[in-house]
This record gives sequence, C-alpha cells and structure tokens, in this order.
Amino acid sequence: MNPTPNTNASNDNANQEDEKIVLQPFNHFKQLPPLNDFIAKIWSAFDSWFQIPKDKCKEISILMTKLLAGVYITDDLVDNSVLRRGIPTSHLVYGRSRTIYSSIFGTISAITKFDDPRVVDVFITMGLKLFQGQLMERYYTRNGICPTEDEYRKIVLNKTSPTVSFGLLLQQTFASQNRTTNFEQVLVTLGLFIQICNDYISLKSSAYADLKTFGDDITEGIFTFPIIHGIQSRPEDHRLMDIMKQKTSDYNVKRHFVKLLEEFGSLDYTLKTLKKLKHELVEETKKVAPNPDLEKILDDGLNHIEALVM
Repeated sequence: MNPTPNTNASNDNANQEDEKIVLQPFNHFKQLPPLNDFIAKIWSAFDSWFQIPKDKCKEISILMTKLLAGVYITDDLVDNSVLRRGIPTSHLVYGRSRTIYSSIFGTISAITKFDDPRVVDVFITMGLKLFQGQLMERYYTRNGICPTEDEYRKIVLNKTSPTVSFGLLLQQTFASQNRTTNFEQVLVTLGLFIQICNDYISLKSSAYADLKTFGDDITEGIFTFPIIHGIQSRPEDHRLMDIMKQKTSDYNVKRHFVKLLEEFGSLDYTLKTLKKLKHELVEETKKVAPNPDLEKILDDGLNHIEALVM
C-alpha cells in the first residue's frame, strides 16, 4: 500500500517557491551596495531614548529596513528613476507591474509577520500620512505648479516625517523608558531637516550623481526646497520655471539650472535653513529627552553637506 502523500508539506513548499518569485523585485533592494542611510542612522539613535531589549530591537530593525525598501522602490518607480546606489532600479529589471505589486506584498508581509496589532496601527496611521504627502507632491509636479515654502513644509510633514515617525513610534511601543513622552515636534522638525538635506544633496553631490543621477529632481519636475526659493525669489525671471516644465535630462542644462540657484542665493538659503533646523532640533530634544547620538548624526550630516562640491 502506497503511503499517503503529505499534501500540507507539498503546499507549503509550493507557497514558498511562489513567494520567492513574487518577492524578486522587492528583494532586488537587498542586492544594492550597502549605504550608511541617513534615516537608518537616525532610527538607530532613537534607541538611546527607549532602551529596547536587544532581541526586539533586532526585529524592529529588520522590519524598518524592509519598510524603507518598500518606500524607495515605489519612489523609484513613480519617479522613473534609472539608478539606486549605482544599480538599475527594480522596475527596470523586473518591469513596472511586477515591481509595484511586489513592493506592496513585501511591505504588508513584513508587517503581518511581526504579529503585533500595535505595529499594524502605527503602520496604517503613518502610511496614510505618507500617501497623502506623496499625492500632494504629485499634484504640484503633474500640474507644473510651484508650491510656496509653507505648502512645501506641509507636504514634507506628510511625506517624510511619517517615515521617520514610524521608526520612533515603533520603538516607543516596545520601550522600557520614555513610553509616553511626546516627540511630535521633534519628528516634524526632523522630517524637514532630512528632506531639505536630500534636496540639497541631489543638486550638489557628485557621489549622489554617480549612484543615482545628477539633478534628478529637475528631470522629474519636483519642486524641492532650493528650487522653490529660486523661483519665488525672482518672480520676474522665468528661466528656472521654464526648465522645470521641460523635465530635461540634459546634463548641461541642469548644470546651468544649479548655477542659477547659486546666483539667486537659493543654495546658501538652504544651508542657513538647515543650520537653523538643526539648532531647533537640539533645543527641542533638550526639552523632552537629550540625545547626544542624534545630535552627532545631525552635525555629521551638516558637515558633509557644507563640504560638497559639484
């Protein structure tokens, strides 16, 4: 008599093989060269506030890395980015349809495997804010409308701050100290600092240009902090706006665009704003809970930006 086949084991193996295929575009992110990601460093600095057990801290770190991968993969697809850390982006390797569904599957799968309803609550709350910020940014980009600086800050409040907030709120959920401390204003200012840093780096960093592309925000028609200042500081001069409308990939045109920003004082204004935000962050953290690790990361970030030459 033939033994009865173990159909459950067979189904499990088949599901595992299917999942490997489904996650190929999502896991493409793992193949990228390692990078000391600024947001990941900041997430790590939060631990000095919360003192999470090491095993739980490792679980949270893995989850946050996967969520960040989902954000980056989706951003690359929506922005039609060619490179991420010098490697072709997921959607150029696996196609747009597979990539977007894989990103959604990978993100939700990572959340559900954590098996804690509090994690799901944080993810839904921050995810909704993130989508709102992204959609408002797309509204201005799609319609070629330059937002005001105040409107830009509102976009960042929903677009970038939730990415930072997710890490902090998740760690705070499992914290052994500061579980009820209100870090809201710190997160708002931190989100602005991170986004404006990224805006500046995309225009001034040769290393960023090698790993992604030079002036990708110009090509994508995204109104970043220095670009908004440049356009609004010289309303009678339409050159910046005319170039933005073209969404050009031409290197020389983009170099001319950056020179105009330098001429209009927009890059200096951006640096001054970053220094002001960093000072505000230090003062805000002192009020709630001092964090020397976070302060050092902010200092290192500013020093790196001031040293950039493009």
